[in-house]
Amino acid sequence: MKSFEILEKLVKSKIVTTLGPASSSEEMLLKLRDQGVDVFRINMSHASKGGKEVKQLFNRIRKVTPELAILMDIQGPKIRIGEIEGVVILKHGDTFRLFEKTIVGNKEQASISYKGFLTDIQIGNFIFINDGLVRLKVISKNMDEGYLQTEVIAGGPISSRKGVNIPSGALSTKNPTDKDIHDLKLIASLIPEYLAASFIANASEVKTIRAMLDNAGAPSVKIISKIERPIALDNFDEILAVSDGIMVARGDLGVEIPAEEVPIRQKEMIMKCNRASKPVIVATQMLESMINNPVPTRAEVNDVFNAVYDRSDAVMLSGETSVGKFPLEAVKYMDKIICKAEKYIPIINPNVVDSEDPEMYEAVGHAVYLLAENFKDMNYRGKIVMFTGGGKSTRKAAKYRPAFPILAITNKKTTARQLNLIWGVHPYLIKDLKFDEWSSEEIMQNGIKALVEYGILELREHVICTIPSRISPVRCSIMGLYYVEDILRDIEIETKEYIPDFK
Repeated sequence: MKSFEILEKLVKSKIVTTLGPASSSEEMLLKLRDQGVDVFRINMSHASKGGKEVKQLFNRIRKVTPELAILMDIQGPKIRIGEIEGVVILKHGDTFRLFEKTIVGNKEQASISYKGFLTDIQIGNFIFINDGLVRLKVISKNMDEGYLQTEVIAGGPISSRKGVNIPSGALSTKNPTDKDIHDLKLIASLIPEYLAASFIANASEVKTIRAMLDNAGAPSVKIISKIERPIALDNFDEILAVSDGIMVARGDLGVEIPAEEVPIRQKEMIMKCNRASKPVIVATQMLESMINNPVPTRAEVNDVFNAVYDRSDAVMLSGETSVGKFPLEAVKYMDKIICKAEKYIPIINPNVVDSEDPEMYEAVGHAVYLLAENFKDMNYRGKIVMFTGGGKSTRKAAKYRPAFPILAITNKKTTARQLNLIWGVHPYLIKDLKFDEWSSEEIMQNGIKALVEYGILELREHVICTIPSRISPVRCSIMGLYYVEDILRDIEIETKEYIPDFK
């Protein structure tokens, strides 16, 4: 339960944790939640065809941590080396053949999973293997025998199924792939809160995935587009417009563009997401050394700090928690770094994050921010309480990074879970609130009463409240500054434990 004492100490930036062998037991899920995790990520790249293990893990999360969000990540057109005999060390100056047909590779040749690369890849193009550690340059093509002849520019180890990057970007890969389409059917049957779509190149690919989810009966699943290729940077604005959020996936992106460009691109994407009121997750290698070590490097601490400082909604752990030796310690360090960074997030003019075409919800969010700032300047202690059906008004308010915690009260479990990803928002599910039947005063009294009884609000504090109007819930909101004790005058209060009903 998030009592008011605990609430004041909670970080506002969210933590996404990837699950795997090191973190998938019921006991670990509970420990990760208690350590500060807001969203659990399930990587579909290695999911079996029937999806048995994925279903079991999904149901386990719903059983023991039903209040948290689940993000399921589809593989996309990831290119990989085929099977290789053990580990092969390629040396600078070696020649190495890449075949379209399936072969067992060795130090002289290997197959590649991308069918069509003979046409798309040109002489002079570079091919990177194993996160860019091994670099090849195409020197000739043999169309008859179906292979590329390459020269090793930077040597190193390669082994079966290592990732391949082709920075030229001129690829005709299909997205979603056949595997993705199969996985989307499983995802639509489970209905997680979020789907992460890998290697997105343009808005059309996002729209295709959206249509597949809608047609499969899963319109509530929100799409997070992963930015991993130069073409996605070129098309970022159109991708953002049709996505529900963005993941800055620095692993493949940092291989396909110069590494020194990644920080500025990250900052640009975060600000654009802020303006659009869409969550942005910064991911990959954040605390990578903690896969094997109990403490992060100083550079990793700086990386997480700067992602939070730049106003990202969430930071993500991958191998650190899925296969690492210290998953709980990784989350603990992430939480500590976030807590420190949030004290130094610069206050900016709210007009900087206003969208170019603001709507009513944004006006409400802007007003909430300004009221909270005035509230803070008067040395009042308070919170923002937003009653919401779908969470849109809450996301609009959160983008301004108001001074006080946002308590989002909803009667919809999907909304409550999805809001776990939004900066500064603490969602509460109160299913017996009747938004369609009660007056605004009744909604406010019953919602505030519940939060006081759960120990989340105190009688002697102020709240900024927003409530959808019954006259026109889509277009109108009622907003005001209230003293909790005045709202609940002559109403009997009982102490209760907050146990949300997510059934």
